[in-house]
Amino acid sequence: MTEGTDPVDSRTDREVLASKLQLLLDIVHAKGAASFTYEEIRAGLAEQGFNLTKTRWHRLLAGSPDNRWDPELLKALAYFFDVDPDYLLQRSGPVPERVEAELRLIEALRISEVEHFAARVLGEVNIDAVRAVTEALRNLPSRSRHQGTTPN
Repeated sequence: MTEGTDPVDSRTDREVLASKLQLLLDIVHAKGAASFTYEEIRAGLAEQGFNLTKTRWHRLLAGSPDNRWDPELLKALAYFFDVDPDYLLQRSGPVPERVEAELRLIEALRISEVEHFAARVLGEVNIDAVRAVTEALRNLPSRSRHQGTTPN
């Protein structure tokens, strides 16, 4: 991936990479586990022969323009997160199937939580309101395959 911007997405390549890394961290957290700590990531990369400093990790997550582009580091991160390296190496790298499936599951769980909340709150007031909220949630457009690489 070369540094630049996409006419549809005004973010730099480093900002897109930061978004992808944050998505990988968010998936772990959304599944009920604690998100990986810097120390866990550092240790995982050390096993692969990489020394990831805390400053470098924070610059990656921030999409910092002064961060050196290192394809080997990105491959090591992909291995750590168990995703195809192209996901991190290419601006429009395909969202890994596992990540896409987990995003759909998380989305369904969140909709379910909102439906249950609406039923508890609105059920006492108006059953038609509960039905309207449920119908609106079910008709939300599904997550696109490229949502992890484009702005929300």
